[in-house]
Parts: sequence; C-alpha cells; structure tokens
Amino acid sequence: MKTSSLIIAACAATLSQTHAFSTSSRTVLSKPQQQSQSQTCRNMFSGGALDVEEEEDDEKRAQIEQMSKAMGMSVEEYQLGMNARLRMEDAINNLRVVGGDESSGVTVERDGNMPPKHLVVTVTDGGKALGKDKLEKAVVGALKSASEKSKVGRDEAQKDMMTYISSSMKKMGSM
Repeated sequence: MKTSSLIIAACAATLSQTHAFSTSSRTVLSKPQQQSQSQTCRNMFSGGALDVEEEEDDEKRAQIEQMSKAMGMSVEEYQLGMNARLRMEDAINNLRVVGGDESSGVTVERDGNMPPKHLVVTVTDGGKALGKDKLEKAVVGALKSASEKSKVGRDEAQKDMMTYISSSMKKMGSM
C-alpha cells in the first residue's frame, strides 16, 4: 500500500506541472543589492532537501517531516520520491532525439520535455533546394518524428523511475 501511494505521489508531482517535469519557480530577492541570482522555490518531490540527517536547519527538517507525514509516508520514503523525481527530470532534460533525415536536408534535435527546452532545427542546402512547400512538409515531418521519439524517451524515463522506486523500497524493507 505504501509503495502504490509513493508511486502515485511521485507521478502526480511530476505530471501535474504545465511544463513536463520542470519545476515551477518564483523569484525571491531578499537583498537586491547583494544578490544577483534569483532562488528557485521548488514544490513537493523537488529534491530541495534530500538528506534530512545532514540538514542543520531544524525548521527545514520539521517542514520535511510535516510534508512526509501529510502524505502518509516516512521521511525516507518522501526522500526516495524526491530522488526518483530528480533522476527522471535529469533523464528527460538530458535526452536527445533526432527526427527527420539528413539526406532530405532537414533534421530536428530536441530533448524529452514537452514543450522542448532544447530544440535545434537544421536545414541544409539540400533542404533549401526542395522548395517552400516540400521544405515545410519536411520540417513538419521531422518535428513530428522527433516529438514521437521524445515521448518514447519520456515513457522510458518514467519506467526507470518506477523501477528505481521499487528496488529502493525493497532495499528499505517496505515492500
């Protein structure tokens, strides 16, 4: 029962966001004169506090314990969910798929995010020689192909996350 609730919570945390598996962020500026970068405020399963034991901030430790208790999990299970989410997010961000065909003169490279954070459309001289209509069709086809391949990559990343959660839960003795 705990495993299914952990998996559901991990999936809900990752799939509920507008940009697939990206974190929502807001800019927090405490001292504008001294701070040049904004800080990112992360949501549940964000990996913001992966090791409570090493956490020196009692308030943050209490917040993590409260969040895990609210979800009906132990702190270790909550941290496992955060780690699993981070691993999946990294896998999707680092995924690179190519659609199209170099011989046709059009290729599209993208990551696994939807919409993509990394998108490179390459049109060679051979692609330009196709003419406007054929080039448009080639670009659209390459985009569709890359999108389908990235969906397969996202699905694989999610399967890997589930496998990671399952094996980690077995090691923890919770299954």
